Amino acid sequence: MSMTPRMGRQDLESMRDRLDRLLGEVGGRTWELLERSMPVDVYESDSEIIVSVSVPGVEPEHLDIQYTDGLLTIRATTEESSESEEGTWHIRERKSGMSERSVPIPRSADIEQAEATLENGVLRVKFPVEEQSARRRIQIRTGATS
Repeated sequence: MSMTPRMGRQDLESMRDRLDRLLGEVGGRTWELLERSMPVDVYESDSEIIVSVSVPGVEPEHLDIQYTDGLLTIRATTEESSESEEGTWHIRERKSGMSERSVPIPRSADIEQAEATLENGVLRVKFPVEEQSARRRIQIRTGATS
């Protein structure tokens, strides 16, 4: 049986560092520029985990949300506007294509009960926090065991 290794946070940071070296410094902060295209906030309270993602101008049918092995991945597809091709463009920065962000989700999230809403360009994915067994202290015994 083949098992796929799971990447940890250190592996992702190491990959990020290697990519930074490969791409060189873009304005001093390669990843900051990439992540700014889809900023993410992750918040956890006693009852829920909320992931908020800025996706201005993206319609719900152009969003794809997936959860795999502890990572929530959001893909947003934007289409080029159908504005007139006649005349001369002076500035054209609004691009079409796909943006993607993956964020780790704490293990306490109840993935089966996740809900997503989109309002005013902000996607919110809410996960209830699973009930965890009561925390208890385990005493350490010393000396001979019998």
